Amino acid sequence: MFRAKTAPVNMDSRQATAVADAARPGGDAYTYGTRNFGTLRKPKPPAPTLTLGNIIHFVIAVFFLWPIFLIVAVIASLGDVVALVRATVEASISSTFWCGMWMKECCASPVLHREDPKLLQMRGARRAFGREAMKDWRAAAFALVGIGRSWSKVFGLGGLFMALEERVQRANADWRRYVIQSAPVGAAPADFPKQWAVMDELPRGGSSARLYVVRRRNEQGVVDQTGPLFVLKYFDLTAGGNLENIIRESQAAELAKRLGLIIESSLGNRAFWYVMPYYHGKTLTQTTLDGVKKARSEGARAFAEHQRLALGWVHQVLQIIAQYHEAGVFHKDIKPDNLIVNNEKIYLVDIGLMTPLGSMSQLTTHGTEYFRDPEMVKLALEGKEVREVNASKFDLYSIGAVLFFAIEGEFPTAGALSRFSNDVPLAVQWVANRAMAAMHQRYDNARQMLTDIDYLCWAAANGALDNVKPADLPSFRGMPVPPHLTPAQGIPVVNNTSYRRKLEALPGGYGQWYSAPHFSRKGEFGFRKAAAVLFMVGGLAAIGVVTLGILWEIKKEKERFESQQRQAQADTLASRVDAAKRSRVLIFEQIDRDLADGVSIENIRAAEPLARVDLVPVLVKDFAAASQAWRKELARRLEGQRDKDASAAAAEVLQAPLAFVSIDPDAADAELAAGIEREFLLEAARMRHEQATDVSDQQRLEVRELFQGVKDSSALHRELGARFAKDSANPAQLVVFTIETGTDGTRTLLARLLYPGREARFTYLLR
Repeated sequence: MFRAKTAPVNMDSRQATAVADAARPGGDAYTYGTRNFGTLRKPKPPAPTLTLGNIIHFVIAVFFLWPIFLIVAVIASLGDVVALVRATVEASISSTFWCGMWMKECCASPVLHREDPKLLQMRGARRAFGREAMKDWRAAAFALVGIGRSWSKVFGLGGLFMALEERVQRANADWRRYVIQSAPVGAAPADFPKQWAVMDELPRGGSSARLYVVRRRNEQGVVDQTGPLFVLKYFDLTAGGNLENIIRESQAAELAKRLGLIIESSLGNRAFWYVMPYYHGKTLTQTTLDGVKKARSEGARAFAEHQRLALGWVHQVLQIIAQYHEAGVFHKDIKPDNLIVNNEKIYLVDIGLMTPLGSMSQLTTHGTEYFRDPEMVKLALEGKEVREVNASKFDLYSIGAVLFFAIEGEFPTAGALSRFSNDVPLAVQWVANRAMAAMHQRYDNARQMLTDIDYLCWAAANGALDNVKPADLPSFRGMPVPPHLTPAQGIPVVNNTSYRRKLEALPGGYGQWYSAPHFSRKGEFGFRKAAAVLFMVGGLAAIGVVTLGILWEIKKEKERFESQQRQAQADTLASRVDAAKRSRVLIFEQIDRDLADGVSIENIRAAEPLARVDLVPVLVKDFAAASQAWRKELARRLEGQRDKDASAAAAEVLQAPLAFVSIDPDAADAELAAGIEREFLLEAARMRHEQATDVSDQQRLEVRELFQGVKDSSALHRELGARFAKDSANPAQLVVFTIETGTDGTRTLLARLLYPGREARFTYLLR
């Protein structure tokens, strides 16, 4: 069953990529197995790193227009700056928590046993905070690189910066390869199988085994340098390795040998080894990180292409795992580092934890964090046996975590609660979350999940992935597994590759099945649906009636408000003046404009207390100065109007009278107020202030009633102007004052100089 899937690469690692590219059907089409998912865009030739235009751009940006380019660079990198600040803050917090947990663990280590659950919990929390801190610091570094990329593009050095990035990445990869290849391989172990020749040594995994890249020797012991490459996993039993791991690996090797996953194996007194095919390519971890970084930088279309690739990879993994489960085993260690990507094909390696589904052995907690099912750990701690649970669902959790990582480029730290980005289709999120949900909420088997992924691949191939809703998925609708994904009946699963031939025989691939009419469920329009429709229609009708009522009330209120506005605009002071007196009309039109802008109020306070004998001269001087300034300003504004009577109106304003009236209601201060009124008129006459005028007792009474009845400043000024407009009189400047006596016996004179639309308030402290 798996021999075709696991055929070894018939070339060395230096030739595999070039040959695979040349062997791609059509040169620019890409497929997953036998599915044609569309056509890839041909890669563009690399742009030159630095051109004459870039140099001219840089010179202009640095020496001539640097302020403008600096602002543009700041704006362009604003998002990366925010990301840098956020990542730095989060990394600082995570690092602080890590330090706290490390100190707590150090304090508890001398007291608790190293296997104590409390100490293990502290250690796990510390490691979790450490991973989060490293993740946040890495995000901060990426944001810092993004800032540099934005600034380099603005100043014309984008190509140079990108080339430097690629050079650093290439140097990093070359350094890792150098470390691996320069490590002392040494001679092959004494019991190393003679039919295999060592070509290279790979980095060790989590076990004590050594991984060799080998080629087969012929009967004469000669190595065919053009033959296929294999991986030989070697356990030296005399080196003090973990016996439990070796036993587990040997049992898994027997299972894999029956499934055709390994070429040869041997267990002797000194060594245990087995040979697997060698797959050239990158791990899914490296491929995803590179792909997500590139897709995010190139935009939505590139990220959609990355999503389609990720779905195709998960599709292939599910094909393999479905056959594993139907053969009675589960892998138990599905993770990105165990998935090798070569162009559009993906291979699952490392069968070291493979376990029969019907095994009577106890569950273990082996696996990789974030890709290991938490419920498996819980059941293992409870002492459950493998056969007592549906262990195939442990692999489904791992595949859901791999799908999350392949899309986002991040570990699913919260399991099913891990959050995708906003631009990931909701149906893809739903599939991954269901795979990582509680065991009773997950997919029943791998083929059920494969059906949903297959449908998403079909939607992506048709450019409709964003339109797929979770309710459209086959498993959500209760649809069966498609025929092209179902093993043929009567044929042992181990030897079944008929689903591949079915897929090849279908015109257009799986799209014919999902496009067929039988994919849509037929439903009856029964009483419940009719009641639901009626309820919905009635609810919409009620909402419509209420909405119309609200709109009608809003319209009536708007009309009422507009009517009041029109009345207010028609009832102006100028409209009350005799039209024959054009100069007065101009004066009151200016007053209307001042009142519309709001009453202007000034507050003036005397610097020092005044004696009674000095009070009136100061009052006359202050009021004369303020009133004269108002008259000149108003006259200037009137003269600026294009009207033949503007000059006459300005002259009348300059001759506006000034009245001085007491509005103090306190009888005790009446004599003092009357004396101040008389002295004010005498002092004004002495100072030749001709506008100062006396008022009659009737006018004095009307003024007092007006100020006692109207408290609002705007209404007071409008009423004052209305009384002048009624008689078409030249508006006078009015001074009203009161005398306030404090608790300590001090007296304060509060005066207000008013002209319709203007007001000045004076405060004088008497001694």
